[in-house]
Amino acid sequence: MAYTVSSIANNTYSMFHFASKNGASLFGSNSSKKANDGISAMWNNYANSQNSSYGITAANVYGVKSSAREVLSSYEDAKKTFHAEYSSTMEDLSKAVKSVNSTDFHVGKDALAKTQVTTTDKDGKTNTTTKLDMSDELKTAMKNVKGLVDAYNGAIDLFQENAPLSNRMQNMSDMFSDTKYRASNYESIGISVGKDGALSINEEKLADAIVSSPDKVARIVGKEGLAGKAESHKQTADYQKDKLFPSASSMFGSELKTAQAYTGSGASRMNSYMNVGNLVSMYF
Repeated sequence: MAYTVSSIANNTYSMFHFASKNGASLFGSNSSKKANDGISAMWNNYANSQNSSYGITAANVYGVKSSAREVLSSYEDAKKTFHAEYSSTMEDLSKAVKSVNSTDFHVGKDALAKTQVTTTDKDGKTNTTTKLDMSDELKTAMKNVKGLVDAYNGAIDLFQENAPLSNRMQNMSDMFSDTKYRASNYESIGISVGKDGALSINEEKLADAIVSSPDKVARIVGKEGLAGKAESHKQTADYQKDKLFPSASSMFGSELKTAQAYTGSGASRMNSYMNVGNLVSMYF
C-alpha cells in the first residue's frame, strides 16, 4: 500500500501529539524543545503541501525528511537517557540490597538513648522534640535501611515517570509499587507506604524496632522482605531491559515499514525524485 508524504506526516504528528497530551515523558527535559520544534516543522511542511496549488513538492518532502530526522534524534537521545538512568538506578538498588543483607541488626538494648529537647521561639511558643543518641552499630543499621528505601523509591520513580511509554514499562511500575500489599508489615517497624507505593521512614520508630526486635526488622527488610523483593524485581527488569523503551516504529506507526515510493500526480511532479525508491530510506 502506497502512502503520500502528507499521510505519513499527519500520522507521525498525531502519534507524538497523542503522547504529549497523555503525559508520556518520551523526550525528557533536555530534548523536549528539539523534538517539539521538529514536530512543528514537520506539520508545517505537511500543511504547506496541502494548501499549495502545486501539491506535494520536493521541498515539502525534504522539509518533512529533515524535521523527521530531528524528531528521531530526540527520540534516540531520550532512549539513551532512559537507559543511563536505568543503569544508575539499578546499580544503586543492587548496592543497597547487599548492604542490608549484610547488616547485623542485633545492636544491643543500650544502642539507643532518647533525650527530650525543648526550644522556645521568639514569640514565646515552646516546642519539644526527641533527640536520638545512637550507637555506631545502630547508626549503620539505620543508614543501610534508609539506603534501601531511597534506592527502592528511585526505581519506583523511574518506572512511574516512564510508564505511559509502553505496556512493559507500566508493568514494571506496577511491580515495584506492590509494597502496598505488605504495608502493615512495613508500618510495624516505622516504614510507611504511600498511595504510589513509595516508602518513607519514621526514624524514631525504626530505631526502636531495631533495638527491641532485630530479628523482625531483619525479616521485614532483609532477604525475606524488602531486600529480597527489590532483588527479584531488579532481575525481572534486567531481563526485559532492552524491550522496556518502545521502538521508534511503534511510536511512528507501521506505515514507516510498509510505505513505498510515491505514486500518482504528486510523485510525477517531483521530477528527478520520481525513482526515489523506498519511502522509509528517503524519509529518514
